[in-house]
Amino acid sequence: MPELPDVETFKRYLDATSLHQRIVGVDVRNAYVLKDVSARKLAQQLKGRRFESSRRHGKNLFVRADHAIWLRLHFGMTGFLRYFKNEEKAQQPASAKATAGRHARVVFVFEKDHRLAFDDQRMFGEIGLVKDVDQFLKKRGLGPDALHVDLAQFKNILTKHRGPVKSILLNQKLIAGIGNIYADEILFRACIHPATQTSLLKEKAVAKLFPATRYILKKAIESKADADRVPKSWLLPRRGRGGKCPRCARELQSATIGGRTTWFCPHCQKRL
Repeated sequence: MPELPDVETFKRYLDATSLHQRIVGVDVRNAYVLKDVSARKLAQQLKGRRFESSRRHGKNLFVRADHAIWLRLHFGMTGFLRYFKNEEKAQQPASAKATAGRHARVVFVFEKDHRLAFDDQRMFGEIGLVKDVDQFLKKRGLGPDALHVDLAQFKNILTKHRGPVKSILLNQKLIAGIGNIYADEILFRACIHPATQTSLLKEKAVAKLFPATRYILKKAIESKADADRVPKSWLLPRRGRGGKCPRCARELQSATIGGRTTWFCPHCQKRL
């Protein structure tokens, strides 16, 4: 599932390819991904406008159209963006054919036939329109963005909320943007067992967890959220049955925490 680093990568991709071009059409190929807006209204609101800027908060990407309205994109489990000149070019190489055609749910058509497709194979993503981003975030009850929360806020969240530390990191109403994969990576870097209760975390552990969160998210963004580009010292390339800890070479273990499959090293991340 796309997490904060993935969505930040999508934001930068959109900024580099799709800003300041006049929108001449909106091709809704599957209205299932539309939330609180019809295909007709989406086209009416965007046609003739230009995407002028973008803003990310947690796992949501907002794109402002001519200072009038914001397009909201949430990528669900399999969503991503693809920019291309036309359908024929998007289908090359062959591996791109399915994503440019069969799984493109909404295509924004710009002048000179450039296009931006919202691809989403499993269709858990969402596209909508928002008048005020801050009001939307408040209404949804989303917490501060994981890259914008400061140390005092971070400590306050861990102090006030009880439960396994991984569950707290995953709670979007407390901290927005961290998902399953990067929560595991953050806790591995901080040498904290994911099932550790927040009430048992000492000040020293919290002091390690905060910079670990910043480091992992920023490094993942630098790697364009690509598992093949992240450091070899990370868990990500080794997640799965038979995977070995990059520190001690012992076998990784898995457990279900907060309803999510969690990978960790029981030797390097001892449970309190």
